[in-house]
Amino acid sequence: MTKNCTCGFEGTPEHNDFYDCVEYYEEKNGKTKGQWMIDWAKRSKKSEAKRKPSGFSAWIDNAEKKDDRDE
Repeated sequence: MTKNCTCGFEGTPEHNDFYDCVEYYEEKNGKTKGQWMIDWAKRSKKSEAKRKPSGFSAWIDNAEKKDDRDE
């Protein structure tokens, strides 16, 4: 998915991608290039760890635990 460039960057290398704009903004403000992706990945892992199984996957997990206890 490509969004139009909104950062106002003029120079080389040219870019038309939103993500390149974010990296340009980070560098301009003294942050490490690509830090937004690193932060996003960390937040994603945290929320994934907090997630509890629901629906069919929860039912399967409960059934397997019950089978293990019965043996």
